[in-house]
Amino acid sequence: MLEIRYSEIEFFITIILIVATSIQILYYGLIYSRIALFKHKANTSESKNLPVSIIICAKNEEDNLRKFLPLILEQQYPAFEVILVNDCSEDDTESFITNLQKKYTNLKYTFIKDDPKFKHGKKLAVTLGIKAAQYNHFVFIDADCYPETPQWLQCISSQFNESTYIVLGYGGYEPKTGFLDKLVRYDTFFIALNYLSFARIGLPYMGVGRNMAYSRAAYEQSSKFTKHYHILSGDDDLFVCEVGRRGNTRIELSGQGFTRSEQVETFAQWCSQKRRHLTTASSYRFIHQFLLALEPLTRMLMFSFILIYAILLSTTLLYVVISLVSMRFLLQLIIHNLTMNRLHESKLLVYSPLFDVLLPFLISILMIQNKLNTRKRRWK
Repeated sequence: MLEIRYSEIEFFITIILIVATSIQILYYGLIYSRIALFKHKANTSESKNLPVSIIICAKNEEDNLRKFLPLILEQQYPAFEVILVNDCSEDDTESFITNLQKKYTNLKYTFIKDDPKFKHGKKLAVTLGIKAAQYNHFVFIDADCYPETPQWLQCISSQFNESTYIVLGYGGYEPKTGFLDKLVRYDTFFIALNYLSFARIGLPYMGVGRNMAYSRAAYEQSSKFTKHYHILSGDDDLFVCEVGRRGNTRIELSGQGFTRSEQVETFAQWCSQKRRHLTTASSYRFIHQFLLALEPLTRMLMFSFILIYAILLSTTLLYVVISLVSMRFLLQLIIHNLTMNRLHESKLLVYSPLFDVLLPFLISILMIQNKLNTRKRRWK
C-alpha cells in the first residue's frame, strides 16, 4: 500500500494555496483595477444630445411610479421620450399614467393584457417598449429605480458614438441600516465590479436593467431575445452577452449617471431574487463562464487552504505564503476602497473581509438549490 508522508501533504496544500492566491492577485491587479483606476472621458460633440427613448417596464408598480417617474421625466436633456409598458398590472397604474400624460407630453403608454393561457417574462414588455420607441437609442431603468441626478440621462446617452452600441451604467441600492443592507449592497457592488471590469478588458457579458442603454442597431443585430426567450430572466445580461463585444460597449462612471433602487425587505426575498438572477449564468459564453467561475473558486480554495495551513502549522514556503496572502488582501482593500468611493457606496469597506469569505459559499448553495428546483418563475 502506497504511504503518503505528512511532508508531501503539507507541500501539496501549500502549492494549492499559492496557486489560488496568485490567481486572486491577477484578478485584482489586471481586471478589477480597471474600474478603480478608470478615467472618465469627456463628452464628444459626436455623442452629445442624441434623441433617446427611455423604456420602463412596470408590473404593479403604481407606488414606485408616483415617487420616481417624475424624476425621470424631468431629466435635464433636450430630446427624449419615456415609454411606460404596463405589464398586466392589477393596480391603478393606467389611471396614474393617463393623468400624468396631461403634464408630460413626452410620456407614452402601452400595455400587455393578462392572458391566463399565455405566460411571458419581462422580455415581451421590453420588446413592446422598443417597438413603441420613435428614437434609435434606448435607455433602460426599472420602475422601482430613480436617477441620482438630473444629469443621469445626459451622462448615459453621451457615451454613444458611431462604434458604441451598448452603454453599461451602475445601478445601486438605497443605503439602509442593518446587516441585510450591507449584504445586498456589497453583493451589488461586487457584481458591478465584475461586469464593468470585464467590459473594460473587452469581454462584456452583462448589464443591469436598472441602468443600461443600447441602440436599435444593436437590437437588430441580436436574436431579439428569441435565443433565450424560454428563460424568464436575462433581458439585460443575456442581451449584452449576445451582442456585446470589444469596441462596441462602453461604461458610464462619471458619478452623475448612477441610479438607485429600494432594497428587498428580508433575507428570503434576497435569496429568491438572487436565485432568479443566477438562472441565466449557464447561457453565458464559455469564456465568461470560465472566468466568472474561476474567481470565486480560487477564493474558496484560498480561504479553505489558509485554514488548513494554519491548523497544520505548516512552515513549507512560509514566507512565500505570507507574502502572497498579504499582497492579495492589501490589493483587495485598495481596489475595493477606490471602487466603492467611485460608485458612491459608503460604509461597506469594513464588511469586505466578511462578505469576501461568505458570499462565494452562499451563492454556491443557491446555485445548488436552483439545480434541485427547476420550476419556472415569473419576472415579478
